[in-house]
Amino acid sequence: MIPSGKNSLLLLFILVCNIAGAQNLFNAENSKKFARYLESTRQYKLAAVEYERILSIEKTDPAIYTGLLKNYRMGNICENSFQNLNQLQVNNFFSDQNVASEYLKLSLSCNCCYEKNYFSDALSSVSSREKTFYKLGYFLFTEQKDSLSKFTYNNLSLLSNSYPTVLNKIENIESFKRKSPGLAMAMSAVIPGSGKAYSGYWGDAVMSLVFVSTNAWLSYRGFSKKGVKNANGWIFGGISLGFYLGNIWGSGKSARTYNQIEYEKLYNEAKNSIYSHF
Repeated sequence: MIPSGKNSLLLLFILVCNIAGAQNLFNAENSKKFARYLESTRQYKLAAVEYERILSIEKTDPAIYTGLLKNYRMGNICENSFQNLNQLQVNNFFSDQNVASEYLKLSLSCNCCYEKNYFSDALSSVSSREKTFYKLGYFLFTEQKDSLSKFTYNNLSLLSNSYPTVLNKIENIESFKRKSPGLAMAMSAVIPGSGKAYSGYWGDAVMSLVFVSTNAWLSYRGFSKKGVKNANGWIFGGISLGFYLGNIWGSGKSARTYNQIEYEKLYNEAKNSIYSHF
C-alpha cells in the first residue's frame, strides 16, 4: 500500500523532530552537564574525553578548559595530554586564573613539560602567593636542591604563613643527615656488623658479628689443635675472611640504602603535602 501524501509528510515531520531531539542531546550545554556528572562520579578519563569532544563544538569557554585540565590531573592522564593541550592552544586562556592554575597543577602532577613557555606563561597569570607555591613545587619535583633551598629561604615569611605544612616537609628534607658509607665500612672493619648497626640495620649487624666471630673461633680452634696444617682451620678461616670482607662491603651498602629510603620517604611526604593544596 502506497502511503498518501499527508501520511508521508507526517512521517517526514516525525523523523526530522527525532533527529533534532537527538542532536539536542549532544549540544554543548548538555555535554557539559554530562561531563560534570562523569567527574562527580570519579570517571575522570571519560570526563576528559567528553570535555575534549565539547571543545570541538565550543572553544571559547574557559570553564571547559578548566574542566579538561582538572580531569587530566585527577585521572592521572599525562601521556599525550600536553600534546592535546598544545593543539587546543590552551595558553590563549591563561588570562583566566582557573585555567592557568589547573595547568600548573597538571604540570606538577605529571612532572612534565616545564621547559615549554606555557609553564612560565601560566605562572604570570596567577597571584604572587600562588606563584611562590608553584615555583616551590617546581624546584621540589625537579629535585633542584640548591635552588629549592635558596628559594625557600628567600620566601620564608610567605611560606610559613600560607603553606606551613609544606614548608615543614621541605625543611625536613634539607635537615636530613645522611649516613656515611665510608664511616660505616670503617666501623665494620674494626667491629664486624657495627657499620650496619650505625645505619639502623641491627638484625644484619648481629648476623654479621655472629658469622665472622664464629668462623674465626672455629678456625682458631682448628689451628690450635693441629697447627697450620689443619684443614678445618683453613676452611673456617677462609669462610670467616669472606664474611668479614662481605660485612665491610655490606655496611657501605646499608648506609647507601638507608640514605635512599629515608630521603625518598621525606621527598614523598613533601610531594604529598604539595598535592594536598591542589
